[in-house]
Amino acid sequence: MDIKYLDDASGIIEAFIRRFVMSWETFQIKSKDWMEKMKKKGRPITKQWYEKSFMWDKMDPKYPSVSFKEALDFLRSHPGSVLFTSDKNNFFEDNDCPDLIAQADACKLADRIEFEWFESYRLAEQYMYISNALPEDLYVFDLALTWCVVFTHETSDWAAELHDDMMKAAQSRVCIICKE
Repeated sequence: MDIKYLDDASGIIEAFIRRFVMSWETFQIKSKDWMEKMKKKGRPITKQWYEKSFMWDKMDPKYPSVSFKEALDFLRSHPGSVLFTSDKNNFFEDNDCPDLIAQADACKLADRIEFEWFESYRLAEQYMYISNALPEDLYVFDLALTWCVVFTHETSDWAAELHDDMMKAAQSRVCIICKE
């Protein structure tokens, strides 16, 4: 799969954040009930938490969580070139590449995301890992910023992970589709 890294990505990342990530002020309004629940549990949500959290934690709650399969199908339904990035632009372990945006074919990217996610779970059972893999938290979006699909590192089937059914857990990857 060909991946092209864009030279001037800071403007695209700023536009992405303006479009899909809530500001601290908006987050406090739209997530008020959740913030109150967390405070009652002894885990208050502060601006410091907000600044260090994943971008997907700060997306509007109106965007639905979907299954890994639905997210892959959504991405594959948008053939052609897409852009993608990661939280804190974590494409490389040393994190020396701020504001990194990459471009690839949507269908080929979906195939790679699917393969690497399942392969990482398969290899984890053997205490191995994939080198040069895509980041676990991945934000894929069209050039016009009309939609975004988020592939998070989270799974919804914790019981499967606790009972060593790793492939079942992998299938429960939490994803989000952002579109109007």
